[in-house]
Amino acid sequence: MENKKTCLFDRHVALGATVSPFGGFDMPIQYTSIIEEHEAVRKQCGVFDVSHMGEVLVKGKEATSFINHIFTNDIQNLAVGKVMYGMMCYDDGGTVDDTCIKTNATDYDVDIEHLSDYYGQLAIQGPDSEAIVTEVLDIPCQDLHFYEVKALHKDDEEIIISRTGYTGEDGFELYGSHQFIILQWDKLMSSGRCKPCGLGCRDTLRFEVGLPLYGNELSSEISPIMAGLGMFVKLEKSEFIGREALLRQKTEGVAKRLRG
Repeated sequence: MENKKTCLFDRHVALGATVSPFGGFDMPIQYTSIIEEHEAVRKQCGVFDVSHMGEVLVKGKEATSFINHIFTNDIQNLAVGKVMYGMMCYDDGGTVDDTCIKTNATDYDVDIEHLSDYYGQLAIQGPDSEAIVTEVLDIPCQDLHFYEVKALHKDDEEIIISRTGYTGEDGFELYGSHQFIILQWDKLMSSGRCKPCGLGCRDTLRFEVGLPLYGNELSSEISPIMAGLGMFVKLEKSEFIGREALLRQKTEGVAKRLRG
């Protein structure tokens, strides 16, 4: 099967990026060098195309109950505009991504809309990111604190911006239509104030700060407890997928544990 391409693929090729398969997509691994791009994020600002990431909207009377059923953390009291990290697990406690959502939704009054084909996504990361998002993209973001998110209207569409990222630096993740994301990429690249970055330095940045990558520090055979992420597993919840297995691991210990 041919790999998919993000809405920015032609931009990556035009910039001379080294492209390689990742997660079913042809993705830029680096433009100049991994070290150079890594340092740009640490010292100024780097921009990543993360449009290969999936987006799913869950709506309905039992949306909160459903998310709590498939999610290790507890969103019951999550305030509007806040972001919460956690995992989805198999019954045996192994970690899984969002591919099983619809399978587990049959007992809940929810509507699930897969929006991955609509959204493109940029990660704008580094100490200069707030100034660049505000001045180059004309998107107000100063009001957002770390792990906060908001929707707003821009260029005749609703977009989403969050103060989140996968680099250990201050930064933002921006969601919009393919046309919108292409326009923002072009603005950022023509500004001369930020550097395009590939998945190579995305991996070194996340590894340097100790953030897990699925398939490495998390997998179907590595539970959140094994990975040292028990703080994101709320065993006091009465029910969620994998709870009993994770409770046993927490109580009885595990045969292997990640150490950084």
